[in-house]
Amino acid sequence: MTIQRAAAIVQRVGPCRILIDADQHGDLARELALMGCVTGAGAGARPALGRAVAVIALPDKVTPVTLGARLAPIEKAGAGTLVLLATGQARAPVEAALFARGWRRHPGGMTTGEYAPRDQPALAPLTFYDRTHGGAGLRGVDDPLRRGDGAADAHLALLALAAERIRHGDRVLVCGDGQAADADVLMTQSRCHSVEVLARGGLDALAPHSFDFVLALDGDVTGLDWAAQLAVFAALLRPDGRIMTGWSQDGPAAPRDWAALVDALATRFLVEARFVLAAPGNPTPTAPRVIYGVSTEGDHASGWLIALASCNPLAAAGREDDGAVPFAHPAFPLPAGDAPPVVDFGAAYDNPWLYRTMVQMGERLTDDVLLARLAEVVVSDSDPASADRGAALAVLGYRVIELRMTGALAGLMPLIDAYCAQAATAPHVVRWQISLAFLAGRLRELAGDPAAALDWYARAAAGDYAAFSPILATKVVAACFHAARLHLALGDVAAAADRFRRGVAVALAAAAAPHAAQMGDPDRPTPFYLTELAEVMDMGSQCANALAHLPLWERDPGLFWRQVDIRRFGLASWARDLEQENRRLAGG
Repeated sequence: MTIQRAAAIVQRVGPCRILIDADQHGDLARELALMGCVTGAGAGARPALGRAVAVIALPDKVTPVTLGARLAPIEKAGAGTLVLLATGQARAPVEAALFARGWRRHPGGMTTGEYAPRDQPALAPLTFYDRTHGGAGLRGVDDPLRRGDGAADAHLALLALAAERIRHGDRVLVCGDGQAADADVLMTQSRCHSVEVLARGGLDALAPHSFDFVLALDGDVTGLDWAAQLAVFAALLRPDGRIMTGWSQDGPAAPRDWAALVDALATRFLVEARFVLAAPGNPTPTAPRVIYGVSTEGDHASGWLIALASCNPLAAAGREDDGAVPFAHPAFPLPAGDAPPVVDFGAAYDNPWLYRTMVQMGERLTDDVLLARLAEVVVSDSDPASADRGAALAVLGYRVIELRMTGALAGLMPLIDAYCAQAATAPHVVRWQISLAFLAGRLRELAGDPAAALDWYARAAAGDYAAFSPILATKVVAACFHAARLHLALGDVAAAADRFRRGVAVALAAAAAPHAAQMGDPDRPTPFYLTELAEVMDMGSQCANALAHLPLWERDPGLFWRQVDIRRFGLASWARDLEQENRRLAGG
């Protein structure tokens, strides 16, 4: 458990100076040192306030005196963060003593998964506190970071839930009366750019379409009823923005039920998720509570109504005459034409607001059905030669594979064929043509048509990936690998070897390509670029591995395949396929 405990500490506070009693916690100190922390003699040097982390174990019987004796040395040393090692001691008196000494709960101290273990009268084995932001009395009595009650736990859990949905670079608006602690939690637990707190009377100072995420929980700072507030928030969000909103059902200004909340949201947003905060089963009044997702349809028993919704990016189309909102991706804030090609979405898409909502993995709509419906509309309404159309076809194609919807192939394949048959030079259109050619090969495999699959894989393997970026070679090398697999199944070992060789050659060529322009600013490089390039090399290595072991094919195909099918490349999609199958089995 020592390794796991050290990992949990470093995950929360990062590599840092650790003030720890090595005589009492020698194993933990060694593990922390191996994870990049400075312990021992080097940790004693006084760092800037807040940069040292103290780890102390609580005695079995805690009193303000015994706790103060352990805290005084680390406070004198300037520790800004405290990690308590507990063994079931009562939480309330410990936290009351900490708050009185100017400590508060760490803004990153509780994730949604940790809510139930921490929503209890006893301290969790690891709890985190800080006083980086000043001493006692600087925050109001309603500061949830300076309270240890159930209402504070629930509030912090909801903030953690929101932080999980905030995207890289988002400008976040929190609606609440002076809840500066909310901003601290979101800045600590998310990759947002900034957090602004909307207090009562501050609405007029906010510019329209200036935020990427609005968090509005059980508060009225606009002077409007809850439904009218949604219209205000919609006007403040950018066309690909998100809102998480919720009300405790015993509040005087709450929606009457789930249906009322969802219906009101649906007039302005795409409702993609709902959440329940409750104690599962048949709880007692003191039972620990959890937050979990529920279906976007029907009613659900809960003390809270919590929903996540996205602006409809299609509403941004056609605004040229009435004040179009200039597009900028918050994670890549460069004008169209100045960004590296792989992130120049403003220049590449007719409606670039679709990118985060429909295309970008990890940021797009979380409801698969809603995502597919959006893609269907885009396919129907977009320019047939646009990057928008290609992206939407890819969304629908992978949805078909995930659900094994062979009945949809008759309508989808002609659309993909027409898109890929066009002469194209625009980098993002080329990107989608190559990606769709590979996807079409997978779809033809699903249909049991290996000859057609080989044709599509050949088109993908011949694609000019460099017209977009070396990282697009992932699809080219993958097409080579999948084609080789089919050739082996059909008994053509020579053709399989040719495809494996092509995959190796493409991977090496992509790695040798110039990357500076694609990487962008050396001090703020495109974060996913080297990850994608590593995937190119990973798939190329599988092709090389297959060539090296190809003589085993004649001896025993299974023996050969066990050397080759090492499930590095494509592991995420494979796991997703298994998850979908498990859901189908559970539903049956």
